[in-house]
Amino acid sequence: MKKYTFLILFFVIFSCKESEILNENDSFVTDPPKNDINLMESLFKKFDGITTSNDTSFFYVNSNGLPGHSMMKGITNWQQQIPINQEYSGDNNWAIPISPTFSETPLSTKSNLMKGALAIAVNGVPIFNPLNNRGEDANLMGELDQWGGHCGKADDYHYHIPPTHLTSEVGQNNPIAYALDGFPVYGKTTKSLDENLGILNDDGSYHYYTIDQYPYFIANMKGNVKTSGIPPENQINPQPSAKAIRQALQPINGATIVDFTEISSNSFRLKYTLNSEFYLIDYYWDSTGHYYLTFTDPNGTSRTETYHK
Repeated sequence: MKKYTFLILFFVIFSCKESEILNENDSFVTDPPKNDINLMESLFKKFDGITTSNDTSFFYVNSNGLPGHSMMKGITNWQQQIPINQEYSGDNNWAIPISPTFSETPLSTKSNLMKGALAIAVNGVPIFNPLNNRGEDANLMGELDQWGGHCGKADDYHYHIPPTHLTSEVGQNNPIAYALDGFPVYGKTTKSLDENLGILNDDGSYHYYTIDQYPYFIANMKGNVKTSGIPPENQINPQPSAKAIRQALQPINGATIVDFTEISSNSFRLKYTLNSEFYLIDYYWDSTGHYYLTFTDPNGTSRTETYHK
C-alpha cells in the first residue's frame, strides 16, 4: 500500500502544468493573475492626453510621448536632439500583456534589449534600458536630465531610469510603469528583492521595484517576451516606433543644457552653454505636421530650419 501511495504522490508532484515554474524557495508557482484593467485605466488616465483600450490579450496605451514635467535640463552629454511629439497611437501604440507569464530563462538586460523600451511609464513616456546602445550606463555618462530622461535619435523623449517622482502622483502602493512583459514597475522599497529586482507576492503576482544604482530596475526580464534583432541590440515586440523629422546628430563636446522652457502649446526653448557662452534653440510645430527650429548663437545670429513629419 505504501508503494502505491508513493507513486500517486510522485505523479501529482510531477504532473504540474507546464506553466508552473520554481520560485526562489524551490516550490511550484503557477502563472500569475491577470492585470487589473480598472487599476491600469485609472493610473494612465491621471495624465493629460493619454487614452487606453484593451482586448483579451493586451492593454493599449496611446500618448504623444511627452511628459508633463520639464525636460533636458542638466544634460552634459547631449546629441543635439530635442523633444517633440510622437504618434504612439492607433496601430503604433503601447501594448501591455494582460496575462503575463513567467519565463523559464529570464532575459538579462545587461546583454539584451538595448534597443527600444523595456516599459511604459503611466504618464505615457517609454522607459529604455539603463544602458545606452554602447553598453554604457546612460545616467553615469551625463546623458540624462534630472528626471532620468533624454531624447533619442528620432527626437523622441524617453527615460533610461524609472521616473520614481511619479510615485507622489499615483500613490506609494501603485505602479509607476508597466514592463512590456506585463509586470508592473514600482518605485523604491525596503523589501528584499530577487535577482531580477522584483518580488513574487503571496497571491502569485510579480512586481518589479527600483533601486538607486545600476541596473536601476528589471535586471532580468521575468516575463515571457517576443523579441527581434540580435543581442544586445534586440528589442521587445510588439512596441511602437518613433518617427524622426531629421537625421540623427552627434554630441557637442562640452555643451551643457542649462534650461528648457515650454513657451506655449507645442512651443519650447532650449538653452545650452558651450565655452561659457549661451546658445538658444526655439522650436514649435503646427497642426499640419511642420516643425520650425530657430538656432540663435551668442552673437545674436540666428537661422531657422523647417521640417515635416
